Amino acid sequence: MHKLPFETLKISGLELQALEEIYAALTAKFKVTVPDDVELSLGDFDLFNCHPDKTIGGILQLNHPANACYLVFIKVHTVYYTRDGHADDYYNYRVYGCIKSKKDFGRILIRRENFSDRIISLVHHVELDFEDDKPFNHKFYVCTNDEQKALLAMNWTFRNAIMNIKSENMVIEAANNVLIVGNNDLFVDEVVEQANVILSLASNC
Repeated sequence: MHKLPFETLKISGLELQALEEIYAALTAKFKVTVPDDVELSLGDFDLFNCHPDKTIGGILQLNHPANACYLVFIKVHTVYYTRDGHADDYYNYRVYGCIKSKKDFGRILIRRENFSDRIISLVHHVELDFEDDKPFNHKFYVCTNDEQKALLAMNWTFRNAIMNIKSENMVIEAANNVLIVGNNDLFVDEVVEQANVILSLASNC
């Protein structure tokens, strides 16, 4: 069994097994290291803020020649109440990708466009469109606080890398030069695909 670089206190046996399998798959396919010191402000990202009680349970660095790439394992604490009013809790992991780019994206949210987005845009158009890329506009919803930064950073090669993402649930959030890609449960195939997506995006940003 691999020595796991994750916080495993109070997680279930199934969660521990998933971490073991994911770590084994990642180390078999990618050059993975455990970084000594990574500064990551969780509060800067809405993707993280949807989990009010969370900690970083582990970080893996993926080797990339140009940009720093990481898989961030967030340990989420959830409290729930049974029918008789008894409070109980559990811990589970979510996995996010992180890219530290040399480009400044401003604030950006990118996700798959849905039917509601298209209806809302007819009344109040708030999303960013790319005049020369109708297939991307049709497939993805992009919201930004700085249109010029977003247009410069999200060039054709970067958009093409996003178009190649297979997952229907992948969300990308940028805060200046840091991109967060996620979030995934502990499924081996999904986390391996997430790592591939991170490296692809890092090569084009």
